[in-house]
Amino acid sequence: MAIPRVRDVMKEVPITVRDDESLIKVIKIMNEGNIGSIIVTNEEGRVIGVFTERDLLRLIANNVNIDALTVGDVMTKDVIVIEEDASLIKAVHIMAKHGIRHLPIVDEDGRIIGIISIRDAAIALARLLVDMDISRLGATEEEVSMIRDIINIDEGI
Repeated sequence: MAIPRVRDVMKEVPITVRDDESLIKVIKIMNEGNIGSIIVTNEEGRVIGVFTERDLLRLIANNVNIDALTVGDVMTKDVIVIEEDASLIKAVHIMAKHGIRHLPIVDEDGRIIGIISIRDAAIALARLLVDMDISRLGATEEEVSMIRDIINIDEGI
């Protein structure tokens, strides 16, 4: 049993916007799509920024008037990305080390192809634990049940 690759866990083609998009419109897109972050790309589809719920909270906490702002005015510009063939362990390590919950996935040309969230990673690791028969590793019946519940929640069961 192999450690999953990022491509096995990622959500494909996340919603993206350009840096000149109105911040109000971007927030509406995030709300309607029930997403916690949005990737900002250039005309070639390369990642140039990210705007997250945390960014919005900082703006509100600092009483910033967002009416005339574009997403490019407030996005995080130094975006950490990962390649699709990287291991899930590497993705989790990057997210934990940098305190991020969403990690854009890029192809060899740096173009956005997907995104992985900490939730996606947790579910994939839960599946891996089930495949490993974690009861043999000393997990209680309650813990095994909780792990299976995580998987069932993801599958809508």
